[in-house]
Amino acid sequence: MKLITAIIQPDKLDEVREALIDQVSARARGDQCDEMSWIEIGQLALNLMHQKRQVAYVTETELQTRPDLVGRAKTDGYQVVVVSDKQKAKIEDQVRKGGSELRTIEVYAREYNDSFQYEFVDEQDLSRQERKIHDLTPALLELVGISRRRAPKVRISETTRLTSTDTDGVWDSSINAIVIKRSALRSLRSYAGTLLHEAAHATTGAPDVSRMLENVLTSYLGMTAETAIQK
Repeated sequence: MKLITAIIQPDKLDEVREALIDQVSARARGDQCDEMSWIEIGQLALNLMHQKRQVAYVTETELQTRPDLVGRAKTDGYQVVVVSDKQKAKIEDQVRKGGSELRTIEVYAREYNDSFQYEFVDEQDLSRQERKIHDLTPALLELVGISRRRAPKVRISETTRLTSTDTDGVWDSSINAIVIKRSALRSLRSYAGTLLHEAAHATTGAPDVSRMLENVLTSYLGMTAETAIQK
């Protein structure tokens, strides 16, 4: 009852806020206080943590089923905090009632997608060296068994993701195209690696940080090695 005793003492407001925030993290350590099992107290703590820190809330199930998004959130500097299904339901109910939106995995996914902005480049505006590399696109895809008929559209952009963790390429299903940052055309190795990685996403739907993607990329390595040896 220490936490409740502190809450009812106005002069300890800041202390209580920090204690509540710490108790959210205590769940992972296995030493969370009993009061945090009260849904209202837990909800207050999650809101305070969201206000004070860069966090993303995920459930145990999402931790297992969406490792790609969880990994991206960590790369973006967010503290990934595991919450119960009841706590997540309360978070969503809070939004439906007009309250503050906390960063769940769905909210992070939306923010992640919104962080991509493109400035597409026409092929004719590429330099001679860039165009030489870009023209190898069909041949590179054929190395891993992707024929011209099955090949996804590939577009070049000056920008991809406008964050500190910019990326050289992305499979964007919303425009049904692989988008590769122009700077990847600096070398054949850079372009080919980015192209084939995104082609794995485009042709299989496999997410990052997944066994499925690992299997596809392993297959790609085998096919390209076989082609190189045969030549």
